[in-house]
Amino acid sequence: MLILLILNLITLPVGIAFFNEDPNQFWTCFNAISDTIFFLDIFVNFRTGIIKNDYADEIVLNPREIAIHYLRTWFILDLISSLPIDYIVNAVTTDRTDSELIPPL
Repeated sequence: MLILLILNLITLPVGIAFFNEDPNQFWTCFNAISDTIFFLDIFVNFRTGIIKNDYADEIVLNPREIAIHYLRTWFILDLISSLPIDYIVNAVTTDRTDSELIPPL
């Protein structure tokens, strides 16, 4: 997951800056795969056991308790960071490119 995050941090700005006018199949495929993996990670986190009270000898495996804990801690941040902003922007604005949506410094 960390490797995919680092790849996104490097390739997405490069793709927006240099290949925005002609998005080829590689960029579209990479975007779709990484978005899918990040969404799948959210579902995996609902099933991943948690350590109770900071003691490594007691691990909670009850799905209901795991879900409640995840919803209270990292779920909102994971959901917001996993949203495919490029697809949302393309659905809302049809005549502007990604680089035009970013204000110049």
